[in-house]
Amino acid sequence: MSGGVDSAVSAFLLKKDGHDVIGANMRFWEYKEVCATDANTQKSRITSCCSPEDLADAENTARGIGVPFYALKMEADFREKVIEPFIADYRAGRTPNPCVHCNTFIKFGEFYEKADALSFDKIATGHYADIVKLPNGRYAVAPATDKRKDQSYYLYGLSQAALERTVFPLAKLTKNEVREIAEQNNIRVAAKPDSQEICFIPDNDYRKFLKRENVEFQTGFFRDVQGRILGKHTGKENFTVGQRRGLQIALGEPRYVIEILDNGDVIIGTREELERDTFYLIEPVFQGIAKDSLSPEGLDVKVQVRYNSEPVSAVLYEAENNTLKIQLTERVWAITPGQAGVIYHKEDGYILCGGKIRLLPPNVA
Repeated sequence: MSGGVDSAVSAFLLKKDGHDVIGANMRFWEYKEVCATDANTQKSRITSCCSPEDLADAENTARGIGVPFYALKMEADFREKVIEPFIADYRAGRTPNPCVHCNTFIKFGEFYEKADALSFDKIATGHYADIVKLPNGRYAVAPATDKRKDQSYYLYGLSQAALERTVFPLAKLTKNEVREIAEQNNIRVAAKPDSQEICFIPDNDYRKFLKRENVEFQTGFFRDVQGRILGKHTGKENFTVGQRRGLQIALGEPRYVIEILDNGDVIIGTREELERDTFYLIEPVFQGIAKDSLSPEGLDVKVQVRYNSEPVSAVLYEAENNTLKIQLTERVWAITPGQAGVIYHKEDGYILCGGKIRLLPPNVA
């Protein structure tokens, strides 16, 4: 239980259905360690999870629902599995997705050990997603009924063992229906705003966080797609693929970040030069399809390359060194290394597999 309305209603519905339920809050970090002290941060903390207020809300909500409550300290696991990879990705010029790491390795990974210690059979969360069991015997995450709130994109990393023991009570509900249930049953967080930022960056300023973590920003040059120097920059960690604002350089027409190189140089170009039709996925996780069932001829699929974007048509191929090749049927803008690429079944919509986006050379027309 995070302290928000979604996990609260999930616990309420399960208890109402007669299940033996406990509420558990995972403590990922000491709030004072990462919370900046400026006025803007203090004003915005209501929209950030994991604060002391959230812990109090979770405990009081559990008490109101009538379920036992545990606060679990998981700071060391979270730093190792989420924060350190987050920092490493920015150092490497990639744009990480820490929510995917947290779901894969913490909420649906390490947390199962805690559930086992408490002798509980399944874990339920307030995610907007569904789980289906397929005729081939495999489990897969599927999109929620509420497409605006669907979080299946963040859940491609769940293993078969995790999926078999996971419940998403909000799969068939809309956000409005969840709030109505909370209001009708006097759940105290019924009107609480949703969290918006990365939980360990409550001011939504990842650059400030990296500096607090003593990351030394790597300076270099801006270059065009032909390699010509256009100017200097103050650190590749300041940039992400697709970025236009804050490039610190004026060229008379819009320019975007196309690629961030290992040597610190940042390739910039036009919007058209940022479009791609091929990319690769590393560290793939297979849900609805087994790896050995991929055909050399490829598989027609849908692929989503960022949260809140529509899946687009593509062909999935197995590539060398445990990677997957994605051939898009039309060019897509700003495919970003470090982000998740999630592969969905073309007709039925459940997740087939997913991985981290890699291997995007500059697109020279």
